[in-house]
Amino acid sequence: MDNRSARYCSPEEIEAAFKEKVMALQTVLFCSQKEIEARPAWPHWAVISIVGSLCEPVVLKGEWDRVLRLEFDDIDFEEDPYQIFTEQHARDIIQFVQEGVKDGKIEGVLVHCKAGISRSAAVAKWIAGRYLLPFPDSYALYNKHVHFTLRSEHMIIGY
Repeated sequence: MDNRSARYCSPEEIEAAFKEKVMALQTVLFCSQKEIEARPAWPHWAVISIVGSLCEPVVLKGEWDRVLRLEFDDIDFEEDPYQIFTEQHARDIIQFVQEGVKDGKIEGVLVHCKAGISRSAAVAKWIAGRYLLPFPDSYALYNKHVHFTLRSEHMIIGY
């Protein structure tokens, strides 16, 4: 079921939307590092690239519309030498997605981490919830700390 709302648009608003080619965020996907490294860039898509603190940055093919690169590990509590997901990481993701949606040029966000199971799924789950997009109800392997921190930080900053 699609939870998006509808409203009347004047002919002028419709014309302006077509001229500006404004898009709404329609899809969020998560995948592994191997999958994104093999994938060419998609027009009108943003990427959130997550690597561990001891890993090299991922080489992305082509020019994605927007890219946010983050470095944190798949852990739930601080443990040296690893980097836990922080409130600043959450703010960076929230701002990145918000700006992409506000620009009206992003129709999808592809989130990846090493395995494409936990960290990327948590970020994708938050984006799906925030923008009323579908996310599999039965998927439980997402990183609970990452998802909780995103939800908490979003409530604090209020957008």
